[in-house]
Amino acid sequence: MSMPSMPAALARAVAVQDLTGRQLLLAAARGSELKCAVAKAWDLDMRSFRLLAGTAVLQEDTDLTCCSAEGDAPLEVQLLKFDPLPQLGRFDASSHSGIEVFESEHQGCTTLRKTQAFPDSTNVFLCHPIREPCFVEFDVVRSGDEMSFGVTYKKNMVEQISGFANLSIRDTWIYSKQKSMPAFFFGGVKKSIPGAGLLEGDRIAVYADPGEQLVSFSKNGALVASNLPDLPLPPMEEEHPLWMYAMVDQRQDEVSVIRFGPGKPYD
Repeated sequence: MSMPSMPAALARAVAVQDLTGRQLLLAAARGSELKCAVAKAWDLDMRSFRLLAGTAVLQEDTDLTCCSAEGDAPLEVQLLKFDPLPQLGRFDASSHSGIEVFESEHQGCTTLRKTQAFPDSTNVFLCHPIREPCFVEFDVVRSGDEMSFGVTYKKNMVEQISGFANLSIRDTWIYSKQKSMPAFFFGGVKKSIPGAGLLEGDRIAVYADPGEQLVSFSKNGALVASNLPDLPLPPMEEEHPLWMYAMVDQRQDEVSVIRFGPGKPYD
């Protein structure tokens, strides 16, 4: 294994190993530099792993030249992968009646089905609060009447709303079937684009970036609308995360999460 060139006093040797036994020998001065080099070498998303020296997590501003190691030996670092978005693929049925949520065929994902005619419609949220750029792709398995997908900062209020009351609020950014609901309803502003409404059998990807005040919607792999630049999300506040949800309306309406993750849904 060859050692990368290393300017004196600016970097140190680091031996990185993952749980499968793969190893890298790198040179870096700070935690951020090391993490970037590992991600590039092993084609990893930087948000999907942590680096540990002993029991301590290496932060981006960690000065690696100050970390202790025996003699001139490289600093030994362990890579641990993790899910950066736990529960983003799971619907939360705890606040509702007349629906059921069950495991889907996709790992870590669930399916939502409306089982009763009352309440008129139900806004069902995913379990993970959103503070970073991420996406969820939904499969419209069955839709008899209205259906929507979108985001809001007002989770507690929106999950109590049903039926035509969804048209009276100004705190949601949603994409709908285009029946009574417009195709797009961004912060209380209606936008209808011919042919843009979602249909049974469509796959709908919702991408949100709270830091950029952005939400965009794709149908079957093609972008159909974004809220920017005219109708941005409110500025992000750390104590008030963004939430993503689906609205089901008619009995037997069914929506499955088929995939989710950090960043954008499509390259």
